[in-house]
Amino acid sequence: MGSCVIMNWSDALKAIIPIVVASLAWLLGEVGSFNTRLTKIEGQMPTLITPQGVPTDSPLSAEARHKLKEDIYKDLHDLQVRIKLMEERAKK
Repeated sequence: MGSCVIMNWSDALKAIIPIVVASLAWLLGEVGSFNTRLTKIEGQMPTLITPQGVPTDSPLSAEARHKLKEDIYKDLHDLQVRIKLMEERAKK
């Protein structure tokens, strides 16, 4: 009976080893795939923090702020023109 148990363990190990090896190969492939995808994502992301730790703008927020700044300058110019016209009317 003792040799039967040893033989069963031996058979079980022979059956399990290929499954374990295949699982490890699959796992290593997935880790490599994940590493490749992560590197690709990091390469496509804009740098949001400089090496000195200073936050930078993303291209979208920089563009939005630039448009807002242009709109503010236009509004200021319009207000300056209106004030000038009101001052000239007040002089007459």
